[in-house]
Amino acid sequence: MTRYLIRIKDPAEEWLKKYDLNIQKRFANKIRKLAEYPEIHGKPLRKPLHGYWELYFERKFRIIYSIDISNHIVYIEAIKHKDKY
Repeated sequence: MTRYLIRIKDPAEEWLKKYDLNIQKRFANKIRKLAEYPEIHGKPLRKPLHGYWELYFERKFRIIYSIDISNHIVYIEAIKHKDKY
């Protein structure tokens, strides 16, 4: 099994900094699953976001990510409130 490297892009990192350490730790635990099986834990999005995946976090947030299969990297693109996306 090949592990994927997790990279958090600036928009997602800025969102995460707004929240307390407890939320940040739960977020880290949630995305850690993506390092092993990013296609199993998330759901692929359809047009116009084809190529991106989503993973729910805390029942009210969506983690939007992309998978670079050839380089084994998962990019956390954004984190959005589910009602705003």
